[in-house]
Amino acid sequence: MRSTHGIREELAGRAIEQRSPRRTYLSDSQEDVRFLIPAVRIAGTDELVAAVRGSGLYGVVASQIERARSGFEVGTDGKPTIESFAELLGVLDESDQEAVRQSEEKTRAALRFWDLLVRTGMLHVDRTRSLAWPGPGAIAVTGSDGDAALDAWQTFLIAMLDHWSLSEHEEAEEIGLCTNLLVFMYTQDDRIAHEHLSPTPDPKARDCVRIHVGLLTHAGLVEQDRLGVRITPLGRFVCRALLEEASGLTIPAVGSYAGADATTLLEALSVYRVDHISEEVRAWLSKRSVEAGAAEIRGALREVGPIARRAGFDLLAGTMNGAFGETGRRVLVELVEDDELGALAHNFLTAQEKEQVPMPDRAANTWALVDLAAMSLQAGTPAPEMIERLGYVDQEPDKMAKLISLFGDVDHPWNVRVLEAMVAHHPQTEVAEAARLARDRLVPTTESSLP
Repeated sequence: MRSTHGIREELAGRAIEQRSPRRTYLSDSQEDVRFLIPAVRIAGTDELVAAVRGSGLYGVVASQIERARSGFEVGTDGKPTIESFAELLGVLDESDQEAVRQSEEKTRAALRFWDLLVRTGMLHVDRTRSLAWPGPGAIAVTGSDGDAALDAWQTFLIAMLDHWSLSEHEEAEEIGLCTNLLVFMYTQDDRIAHEHLSPTPDPKARDCVRIHVGLLTHAGLVEQDRLGVRITPLGRFVCRALLEEASGLTIPAVGSYAGADATTLLEALSVYRVDHISEEVRAWLSKRSVEAGAAEIRGALREVGPIARRAGFDLLAGTMNGAFGETGRRVLVELVEDDELGALAHNFLTAQEKEQVPMPDRAANTWALVDLAAMSLQAGTPAPEMIERLGYVDQEPDKMAKLISLFGDVDHPWNVRVLEAMVAHHPQTEVAEAARLARDRLVPTTESSLP
């Protein structure tokens, strides 16, 4: 069974979907479920390794690794001897050393830190010789292979976060606090004011939050100043791994779809943050010419869902990204004569471009209306709201019934779903009946999901 690392369900969903979540991720099995997850921007390996080695926590661990190079004396139980425990305390700040010596609780904390070093491979205990040596994790984090260093340090940091969040906390509100603070900051784009990190004005709660923010800062996962706190690129990298472990999902990084086909790219972009789209498109076009890319996008427009189709048109039109330039505009002009996509393409043309092409016919216009309603439904808009928002209410019933009847004459993959929404939720009887008749022309009554 996978560990959720003490992460709250709602917070995990918000972090994964980068919006108010529409499903749960920690309590439900994700096996055999296909859904799209927004990508997160991850810094390059060199930048992340530099952040690791610049953190205070790395300095503490590196000191232990260095001390172990000549052999660190341990007892038969694999724990430090009294003499070597004094060396272990030597890596702590001077202000903490005497407190640790005088405090049984802090002594236990230091020994748990030792156990973490051993468990994550930073140290290897040779019980035969009663010595501890640098382990495989230590070799990785201090070596020249950046990816190996990041992998080993990520494993260690996640173990540390579990230790800070889940180990021997007597107060219920402190369980999971450190990890959930990190995940909360992962969901935010901007600096968070210190006073907004604590859910209550209680001084004890605020002090607890302050301590945990200090631990995260020491690890290089967040940075803070007098104005507030924000997650660092290293924190985002580690938090993504935490969410993947907790949910069993793979969260893509921006640039992951560079080698994908156009259909996969457009479907992925349908859930992307707008400010990440340009970077993903640049990565995708780095593997092909603009001409070839535009042709691939054109060929995928019929194969994808309504939101992804809109993303494809936006790319060709340069609405969100100018990477396709005049090539994209030329493809749009050519698409106007398409039997199904023509009206959609026409909507993206400039006034000058529209003068050069014929007007789309009724079938293409109807296909575009179905697609617009389908896009709204796919985005999660409740059917009654979709019907009202798109202007299908408060119109002359006869005219609206004739328009809705046309929805049954086009070959759109969502027309049955759109018509069923009209049957179930349109407030005017004549229009709902026209939708039912149009639906029944497409699907026999016994196969439809509504009476």
